[in-house]
Amino acid sequence: MRPIVLLDGGLGQEVYRRARTISSPLWSIAVMQEQPEVVTGVHRDFIRAGATTLTLNTYTATPTRLGHQGLLKQMPAIHQQAFEVLDRAIAETGAEVDIAGCLPPLLASYRGQPDRSFDDVLEEYETLVRLQAAADVFLIETMTNTLEARAACLAASRSGKPFGVAFRLEADGKLRSGESLYEAEAAVAYYRPTAVMLNCCEPELLTATMPQLAALYPTVGGYANAFQSVEALARGGSVDELEARTDVSPAVYAGHVRQWLADGARVVGGCCDITPAHIGYLAESLTPAFELIRFSRLRAEG
Repeated sequence: MRPIVLLDGGLGQEVYRRARTISSPLWSIAVMQEQPEVVTGVHRDFIRAGATTLTLNTYTATPTRLGHQGLLKQMPAIHQQAFEVLDRAIAETGAEVDIAGCLPPLLASYRGQPDRSFDDVLEEYETLVRLQAAADVFLIETMTNTLEARAACLAASRSGKPFGVAFRLEADGKLRSGESLYEAEAAVAYYRPTAVMLNCCEPELLTATMPQLAALYPTVGGYANAFQSVEALARGGSVDELEARTDVSPAVYAGHVRQWLADGARVVGGCCDITPAHIGYLAESLTPAFELIRFSRLRAEG
């Protein structure tokens, strides 16, 4: 059987959905601080669904974001709590899974090239890598410009652990910064990521682009969102304004994923509004033909 990695789904959005009484710019971090059992429950459900690699709930816990909320001093405690709630889910299920450290956009999702120096951005990603040093692997997610992508790759590579980098594409097939997929891959290839991926874009766009990505890098993958549109958030709005598509059922999503795999993907999973039900359907439908492995085993499995 061909080995592939099955990531979890949209952790932050699923956490936020289950705790609707909480509204915060810090999204699922705020839920974790007030209702940590909700985050543990989401992790547990993704593990039971069949995910082999689980991402820490730290997407909005960057120095920039926490600083804007006056919570910079709480950053170490927040990252420690993210490990604790995931460790609890792993202990409850007895599963053997990878813990993935999360290296997200530093200010917000769906933005263009930040007006910052490479060294300034690198320092922030190095802080995140240090706070998540106990992770098995790192996932650099939702990259919309090559400045942050390169800095995150350098910081992750210095950890000595496997890492993947995933870009978010717009409808025109380019990053929000205006850079092409070719330019994005070329910018990070020097750091030799374990996988180059696409994430948090529409399933249809990912399906159309996967052959191009597979032609650019040896190991690729993707995990799409199921949002109707992200423009409200891109304009600085809240995640409360985002709406899920009703036409991306587990079966429909699995159809896209099977096409990605046919086109060469080795890492699949889900992003925002892809639920444990979607991941469970994937695990069940893919296991006859594929071996589901942890991200840390990807290179060893060839």
